[in-house]
Amino acid sequence: MQVVSLIPFTYMWYLKRLVGSPKTVLDLGCGNGGLMKQIYSRDWKITGIDIYEKSLKEADKLGIYEKLINGDLVKVCKGLVRGRKKFDLVFCSQVIEHVSKEDGNKLLDLAEKLARKRIYFGTPCGFMEQPEVFINGNPNQHHKSGWSLGEFKKKGYKVFGIGFYPVWSEKGFARGKNIITLYTSMMISYLLSPISFIVPSLASGIMALKIK
Repeated sequence: MQVVSLIPFTYMWYLKRLVGSPKTVLDLGCGNGGLMKQIYSRDWKITGIDIYEKSLKEADKLGIYEKLINGDLVKVCKGLVRGRKKFDLVFCSQVIEHVSKEDGNKLLDLAEKLARKRIYFGTPCGFMEQPEVFINGNPNQHHKSGWSLGEFKKKGYKVFGIGFYPVWSEKGFARGKNIITLYTSMMISYLLSPISFIVPSLASGIMALKIK
């Protein structure tokens, strides 16, 4: 476990607690594996899927994935369903907003079929433009859809919040270039994170969990 996941009330700290103790994990849109590396345990058997081959090559170097698959998430997941594959945890963080609404709903349905114990989806609350600084040459990094608390609740998810909305929203204080404002805003958001977590309507991000 990485040190960052030990810092109370951070995104990684919450994630570590929400995902439980799976033995097998399907990481949807794994990217370069950086996020998974922060929360995984050495006994996890992780399969990662991503459409961007360059990111998968970076993920492979981490040595935390048992298998990496390059391809469209929906198409690959359909193949896994046909192969009767099951995973203790289906994990999808900051990915569903990068696909269309139609494909996002398909992904949610496929996750139901692939998950044995838990499903986790993390995404911004509502549509949010992706800052150019995060594109980094990957055309798949643009945001294509927005998701609400209600959409996940209707599908049986328990919803939590992350990030104080006035700070991390599309026009939030943390989006400015003033370094003092940025760090002050980050501190305020951190101090309010326990409230944002239990009152997701105050948050900029959604943490949706389903325990089967």
